[in-house]
Amino acid sequence: MKVPMRLVECSHYADAALSVYMKVKALGLRAEGCTAGVATIAGYLGFSASTVQRSLAQLRATAPDGVVELPDSRRRSLPGGRGTTARRMVRPLRPTERFIWVPVAASEQLRPRLLRAYVVISYAVAQNIPLTERTLAGFLRHHSGRRAGAALTTEAAGRIIDELVAAGWISVRRRAGFQGRHLFLVHDGRPVPTPAPDDRSGSDAGDRSLAYKEDLKTDRPENDAVPVSPAVGEVPVEEAANDRTHEATPVDAPGDRALRADGTAPPPTSTARDTGQTSWRGPQLTFSPRLNSVLEPVRSLLCQVNTYVQRRIGREVARQLDDGYGVLRLRERLTQRLAQTLVSDIRDPGRWLLGVALPRWGCADPDCESGVLWSTGTRCSACREAVAERASARREKAGHRTRAGSAAHHEPGHDLGHDPGRRPPAVPRIVEYCPDCERPHLPGGAGLCAECRTRSATPSAPPPAPTASIGSGCRGRNGTCGRPAPHGLCWRCRMESGASPPGEERYPPGT
Repeated sequence: MKVPMRLVECSHYADAALSVYMKVKALGLRAEGCTAGVATIAGYLGFSASTVQRSLAQLRATAPDGVVELPDSRRRSLPGGRGTTARRMVRPLRPTERFIWVPVAASEQLRPRLLRAYVVISYAVAQNIPLTERTLAGFLRHHSGRRAGAALTTEAAGRIIDELVAAGWISVRRRAGFQGRHLFLVHDGRPVPTPAPDDRSGSDAGDRSLAYKEDLKTDRPENDAVPVSPAVGEVPVEEAANDRTHEATPVDAPGDRALRADGTAPPPTSTARDTGQTSWRGPQLTFSPRLNSVLEPVRSLLCQVNTYVQRRIGREVARQLDDGYGVLRLRERLTQRLAQTLVSDIRDPGRWLLGVALPRWGCADPDCESGVLWSTGTRCSACREAVAERASARREKAGHRTRAGSAAHHEPGHDLGHDPGRRPPAVPRIVEYCPDCERPHLPGGAGLCAECRTRSATPSAPPPAPTASIGSGCRGRNGTCGRPAPHGLCWRCRMESGASPPGEERYPPGT
């Protein structure tokens, strides 16, 4: 079959695209075109289905020179609506386009890189062009890895020639050509017959030649000569050419709709044919008024993430709203987190919003917001106890290390004067922390830090009058627990974080 040389010479196409092109064109010589599926083509060529799909995508895409090798690729469906294999047909070659005849069997018996080398050698032999291994290596390129786009080496091209000779597709006469070049002889893949010794015996009397009549139609219709121009004054009468070039067709043309397996086409629609770039044509992502009110403090960061991350952020905010966290509480949380962070330090706004700004910080009490009870504005006693316990554990650990170092220093036989090469053990430095926020003090500091002293000195709104159940019973489970809890929550309610926070307005799910 005819193979365009631009498909072989252009580095835009991978080696596997040439094999898929030859197989699709061979199967497309039928009247209905190539209707084989991807799995069938992959089985013919010995490729994987993904390799065939990538090759078909390259053939359907527009090359750098503006040519599409597989312009006709239409989906089909059965009368009941069930889809079936697509119909594909390659473009017809132009009369002035360079091509080379290649047997179809080469696409099945040769791997893609050997096939491209075979086509290049065949074209050089047909055009009587002296070919060197270095010139052949310029047509073979890497299509993956760190050396993608680079040509093969001369040694690799020599090994490919040896593989083609061993497979019986070419014969080489080493250094027998012009200026020491190789002479190539191209075969069609069949074993070359070896000359048998002549025993000078004639054929039998009853034997006849199998070919007794000359067939004048030995070529394909696509190789017909250009018709002779008509005489002067004669009206030219020619059949309509089945031209499959890239001419603009109206939207309601039958070629712009999916074909059915029985040859019929569905009724036309008002939707234009896609131009090759798939894009989302549905409604754009929008937030409800509640979500817009919550995300108003971080609007500048929200515009820097893609639609997928915006959808995840919206779902997280909606989930917290459905759990009972109010709009004002979430908005205040985002405002405080953004005020405590430098915008220049936020490298990934999506990860910062989902991992830092939106999560609730605090103990198991749903009303706790970073150590402060949202309903009353007072410090959370459970968080204060946890901070105090951790600070006490750190002080005890530091004191134990100090005592152990002092005991080892005063042990008999460990005098530094007797061992001048021994370094004195390092004495750990005791670091004091703020009892409220656990912020480490500078050397010599103790007690509350400056921020906690300012917060405690600032007068706040008087908290609401506590009920009788707050000091004596647990206020978890919407006030129905009733267990003794001097600090507000019992141990069981601390483990359960699904209780609704008091004082928040509830919204029905999905609003």
